[in-house]
Amino acid sequence: MQHYICTGECHGESSNPGVCQVEDCKKEGEPLTPCNCPDSTHHNPAPQEGEKDGE
Repeated sequence: MQHYICTGECHGESSNPGVCQVEDCKKEGEPLTPCNCPDSTHHNPAPQEGEKDGE
């Protein structure tokens, strides 16, 4: 199931797209990364626009 994660130190997770809202996270205000992992381990983030798989 697709969900969205923060790749900053807060490791936030949301079922909806958006931005990180954790005040002390270095990624605050940055878009959450789409993720398709089936088990909440977040080892399968979708590539960001302009990125290639595996980068």
